[in-house]
Amino acid sequence: MDDSELLKKYEPVLRFAKSERFFPMAVEPYLEKCTIFPSGPQGVVGLLSHPQEPLVTRIGKLESAEYYLRFVNDPLIDSDVWKWWGVSSILGSVAAWFATGWDGVGIVAILALLAAFIIYIRASPIRLRFFPAALAALFFFALEAAPIWFFLKPHSFISVQLEYLVLLPIYLFVLFYLSVRTMKFIFDHIIPQGPGVIMDMLSRATETVARKSFFQYAEILEKEPNPVYYGRVTRWQDVEGNQWQSLQYHFFYAFNDWRLAANGINHHEGDWEMVAVYLKNDQAYSLLLSQHGTGAMELWQDVRCVKEKDGAETTHPLIYVALGSHANYSRPQVIRSASLFQEGLFQRFIYWLDGLIHFLFMLFNPSEKERQIALRELSTHPATALTEETFEKLRDEKDHYLVSLPLEIATGEGFRIGYEGDPKREKIGISSSYIKRIMSNRKVMHPKSREWKQVLLDPEPDWVNYKGLWGVKSLMKDESGPPGPKWDRPDKLFAVYPRKRWEKSLEWLTELENILMAKNNRKKA
Repeated sequence: MDDSELLKKYEPVLRFAKSERFFPMAVEPYLEKCTIFPSGPQGVVGLLSHPQEPLVTRIGKLESAEYYLRFVNDPLIDSDVWKWWGVSSILGSVAAWFATGWDGVGIVAILALLAAFIIYIRASPIRLRFFPAALAALFFFALEAAPIWFFLKPHSFISVQLEYLVLLPIYLFVLFYLSVRTMKFIFDHIIPQGPGVIMDMLSRATETVARKSFFQYAEILEKEPNPVYYGRVTRWQDVEGNQWQSLQYHFFYAFNDWRLAANGINHHEGDWEMVAVYLKNDQAYSLLLSQHGTGAMELWQDVRCVKEKDGAETTHPLIYVALGSHANYSRPQVIRSASLFQEGLFQRFIYWLDGLIHFLFMLFNPSEKERQIALRELSTHPATALTEETFEKLRDEKDHYLVSLPLEIATGEGFRIGYEGDPKREKIGISSSYIKRIMSNRKVMHPKSREWKQVLLDPEPDWVNYKGLWGVKSLMKDESGPPGPKWDRPDKLFAVYPRKRWEKSLEWLTELENILMAKNNRKKA
């Protein structure tokens, strides 16, 4: 059996969440829309050495790792939009002047400024759903502040006794009530957006960039109907004489919108993930799954495979892909945690700060129930009351989570790619039970075909040797685009080495096997 047939025999089936926007795609159409930039002096020299070649061929000749790709190169606001805005404003002002004079011109000017503000919002680094909540909060504040002028001086049409002994107490009561409701609104709808807004601005992968990436990916889908995996087979013999084969399935996604899709930790252009089936002496031994720069492993007897309509089991492992992050899981699950992986200390600090603000708001809240929840946590667990673990489990009197921590949603109720079998026998979850409707009901576009297109990485295409980033380089490492399937990120001395799962697959297997054994031992203990 050759490599292609072997890969097809164990081809994984990928199940996505309902609102997933990006699916495994071919690299070449992505590169056609990309621009490459240097991130250091060696990168500048390398680009000057190959000035005229197409990016898809030039990229493999660049020796240094000092490069990054940018998928979205259009301006965030199209120039045509401003042209239409300017022409409409001028024509509207002229028409208003002839119709109603300067009063009409003033109204048109206000409407033009409002239109400009809306245009800016759509291209700003602040996510769109933040603005309606902020405007609503400003409206509440205006209601509170508006009557203050009335009580600053006496009025001839109303008695002093009625004004200050009756109306003022009523207003103070209403002011207090509106203030509490406004603060609750802010803590429910604005502050939870805070961590994402801060990290979107730092990452250079804002909601606007994510939206344009989706539109560009949708254009590619019109021409490329099949989802793609890049297959690779490696072979070893261990010290005991066992023959090993690693069947690697590499998946490329145009964008990782984990934070926007599920309040996740990171956000970046480009995303490389992988599933591997290991054979020991020609028998399936284990399944390895990429998850946030590390991985997980299951022995083959524990792997869930696709079943035929008569109930017979196939050799196609069933994989649940997490919404936005594209991490791979062997079962439908939802993980709610600020520490899904060890990197991203700044991101974790931002989410911890969000939790602390919510906790303090509960502690000093006029609501007796919410205050008692915070006081009970302080009295029962004083040493851990202000930690990530507490905020992760903190609920209000209606059993709602109080802190919007990152969610890893691998529910599988959406688009399905791979061997057909009998999907009705496959377990799924419901992602809309965990995220807001604005996330779960967003517009998506699926590949026209559910069948895999296999591309072998033997011989290796030129782009495999590209050592730079497959997305924009950010101020934070975890928010930058990822390295390719072959190369790891540069070390502290800027040296670049092949990924362990690429060059030392058996060593990666041993590492994950030890982690699995330690986990099982903890469960038994």
